[in-house]
Amino acid sequence: MIDLIVRKTPPAGLRPSLRASLGAVMAHFGVPDREVTVVLVGDRTIRALKREHWGEDAATDVLSFPTWEPGDPFVPPHLGDIVISLETARRQADARGHSLTREVALLASHGLTHLVGNDHPHADGLGFEEGAQGPEWDVFHGAWAAAQAALPAGS
Repeated sequence: MIDLIVRKTPPAGLRPSLRASLGAVMAHFGVPDREVTVVLVGDRTIRALKREHWGEDAATDVLSFPTWEPGDPFVPPHLGDIVISLETARRQADARGHSLTREVALLASHGLTHLVGNDHPHADGLGFEEGAQGPEWDVFHGAWAAAQAALPAGS
């Protein structure tokens, strides 16, 4: 189940596309029966969260807050929270030449990949780069492929 909390209003059609794509990523990781909360916010909110939890005073695109420790044999019903800044996502979508819906789906797939226990080296530039190379990125690419397959045509 995907709980969607909207603090910053997304464009029409984004919500069902986000639910479909993130649901596909949950199935990809074998956790379709678990819960995830996605919170859509603006730069001011995500900047405050990043400052509070990571000590960095800057807006970012996505933050993940897991509710369990990967490797623990007990996987709780709620995997954690994914917070996405629609303002940063919009700038990234414009820079990459695709829709906000596609960018939010990309960020949500990235956030869920962290929630299930995967990490990567820091990526310079626009956050998660679809072209990032190396074995540490393969799991992120697999999640993104699952998300993309579930997006409606033209997203």
